[in-house]
Amino acid sequence: MPHSWLVLLANLRLWLARGSVASLSCSDERLAYPGPSFRAWDKVSGTVLSFTRTEPSLLQYPCNEGDPWGRSSPALYLGQKVFLSTDGFTTSLLPLTIPAELEPPNASVSAAAFVRKDELAMVINGRVYLYNFGARKEEWIPAQGINSLVTELSNTHCCYAGQDPACQAISTTIFAYEIGHSAFKSHIFKSENGGSSFTPVKLSPQLRGVLLGVYNFASLSQSGVLIARTHHGGEGKGGEAYFTYFGGNVNQTSNHISMGFHLKPSGGSDVRGIQHPRLWGFTILWTKDTVLVSSNNGLLVEPVTVLATKDLPSSPDPFLASGLCHVVVSNAEIAALTQDHQLFHGSLNMVSTTLVYVGERNSSQKGLCNAVLMFDEVGMLTMLSPVPTNGSWAYNFQKCTFNMQLLLMNVWPYLPTCPVEILKGQFHKIHYIDMHQKLNLSATFVPKPGTGAFPMVTVSNPHVLGFQAKITEDGYTYDGHTKYSLDIQLLQQYFSGMADPHFSDSFLFGGMSVLTVDVPNKGSCCIDIHPLSALINVGCPPTKHITFFKNTTVCSKGLFTIGMLKDKFTYTIGHKLYDPNFLAMPQMGQSDLEVPYDYDKLGCPLLLYYDTPWLPVLEMWENNAFVEYVSADFVVFEVNGMYNYDYLLTAAEANCVSQPQNWTALIQKQASPDPHTVWNRTNYLSCKNHDGPKLVSPSAKYQILNQNEKNKIIFSYYNGFYIFKAIVVDKFYSYCELSAIVSVYVSGALPKSYIDAWTTLTAFLTVILLVIFMGYILHKQSLKKKFPKMKIF
Repeated sequence: MPHSWLVLLANLRLWLARGSVASLSCSDERLAYPGPSFRAWDKVSGTVLSFTRTEPSLLQYPCNEGDPWGRSSPALYLGQKVFLSTDGFTTSLLPLTIPAELEPPNASVSAAAFVRKDELAMVINGRVYLYNFGARKEEWIPAQGINSLVTELSNTHCCYAGQDPACQAISTTIFAYEIGHSAFKSHIFKSENGGSSFTPVKLSPQLRGVLLGVYNFASLSQSGVLIARTHHGGEGKGGEAYFTYFGGNVNQTSNHISMGFHLKPSGGSDVRGIQHPRLWGFTILWTKDTVLVSSNNGLLVEPVTVLATKDLPSSPDPFLASGLCHVVVSNAEIAALTQDHQLFHGSLNMVSTTLVYVGERNSSQKGLCNAVLMFDEVGMLTMLSPVPTNGSWAYNFQKCTFNMQLLLMNVWPYLPTCPVEILKGQFHKIHYIDMHQKLNLSATFVPKPGTGAFPMVTVSNPHVLGFQAKITEDGYTYDGHTKYSLDIQLLQQYFSGMADPHFSDSFLFGGMSVLTVDVPNKGSCCIDIHPLSALINVGCPPTKHITFFKNTTVCSKGLFTIGMLKDKFTYTIGHKLYDPNFLAMPQMGQSDLEVPYDYDKLGCPLLLYYDTPWLPVLEMWENNAFVEYVSADFVVFEVNGMYNYDYLLTAAEANCVSQPQNWTALIQKQASPDPHTVWNRTNYLSCKNHDGPKLVSPSAKYQILNQNEKNKIIFSYYNGFYIFKAIVVDKFYSYCELSAIVSVYVSGALPKSYIDAWTTLTAFLTVILLVIFMGYILHKQSLKKKFPKMKIF
């Protein structure tokens, strides 16, 4: 279509819409109809669920982007009846029920949370249930580990593509708790497996105030608790509510509290919380009277500003008269609906979030808060309300969809135009930064001429993640506008050298942070210009691992064949050569150990010779590609407890200045000996550190290996199999718990003779002397025969 026609069409729509701001009309309105498998006379079975609050709520599964079939996200409507829809409420629905044997009549839902796309967690009459509504079967499962009644659920989702374990851990973390009681006395439970089982969480007894909420601030690597201050002892703190943080590895925010902020008195303890689905750090809190937003995981919470228009003059409390009914957010938008069906819309912004009064929806049910809001796609907002049918248990849903771009054109004289033309980059994925690594990202930015708009770069967890950003001109667009390139280099804050050492988090564990690129105060008209975000995991990349380098194997030398090792092959370890407690001590009365060989796990054994000291060579791999040879400190042990090997160097020969650690001492400290866990990067102490324990035994064997040092493993006079496991213990090498296993076959030790060595030597010397003597006698006799008259001495 020519550009002039587009302009004409836009002006026509604007002309048609002018003067109708106060009365909203739907761009698309429909009533749900029965689906092909629905029968009007269907009846519900079990106990019908209802919502405990007077205002309805809508819960959508947020991770539905990229659905190849364009299907709607599953959604749960919570009102006088509870309805679950998997098709965007386009068909009639029966109320949701729970089996009567689990809950009697009057089953009230006080909270719900999507765990997965086909699984819900619900609090029903104070008890937590998992509801699986997958295609195979529907199933209700009571959660385990909660020993008291709870009222709330809280979780957030990691919606980045792929099967990343860190992302899945975020999505399967759920808090169940009760509100309205003293914070440190409240019952809080945490699940890390999607709600199947919970464990108690204890808060500090020093916390004062009433518990309002518990949140998983994944992009801060912390959990947060929302507390309302009590009047007693709460003076001078700067607000009526605050966040405090616990858990995780961020020392700087442990026992730290946010800036105080005010909640409206009429809100009471009924505070709704919404966490942004992209983990940007946005948290929205709202009561009947106010909407507050934080862009940094609750550290700073501010009221949402409502812009004045010709239909809504400036007011300090725009929601006080009618009261809020529902608030909803999408990736970049926020919308609010009052009980009088007044609609507000805005864009989430890192500096300040503003709402614009869009209009009022004429309805015969004004004052009845039975409608909810739902974002279908960018700029398309739906008002949804259930409608009962005559003579049936089924409900239809009245759907009124608004095109927010058209509606916002009505208030354009009061709103600044979008100052951005282009903001794009390949950000939306999980990126890993291992120890000492850096990550480079870039974005393209085109501002509208004369606006002076430029992007801002932020990270949600600066204690963990540091960055450097540079913006440069990078040509022009087809319209002749200047194009800019934003280059960002990210690195771990601890090693960046850009922050005070006390500001940086401990390097040992890393953490999560979200990088966001956005234009400050770009306004509500930038619906299509979304912030760029990337989840940065300062930690172990899931595909990084180590293996043993094998140059010569028993298979390549023909000592064994692959078929032989695969065919139920076993070998024997003598009873004097192993200790099941891994303390290198002979066990009385134990028998020889028969070990089945696992070829699928071990492959062909590495071939070594008993009289050649061995230094294992470890390879680092990532994404099925070789990275480097490991040059970090590591330790090894024989997995069956064999101890007929030793180390080449002593502590003195390894230049230790403190007493080195060893396997025996570490295992003796464990209640149940387990060499797989006893020595790792979290408890390793280098003997080159002057702050370590005093060097009292310089002759002790040094049991740490490194490619850059001379220490090696030496074997005894023995032929046979060993299975070694290597564990990298260097704190500064990687966040990964790196370990690898290898089988070794040691050969070259000839069978021992049962004849005494001195006897053998004496016999050998005697034979030599006899041979010499016999040679002399024979030579003398031959001379006598040859010269009979000669006297021979």
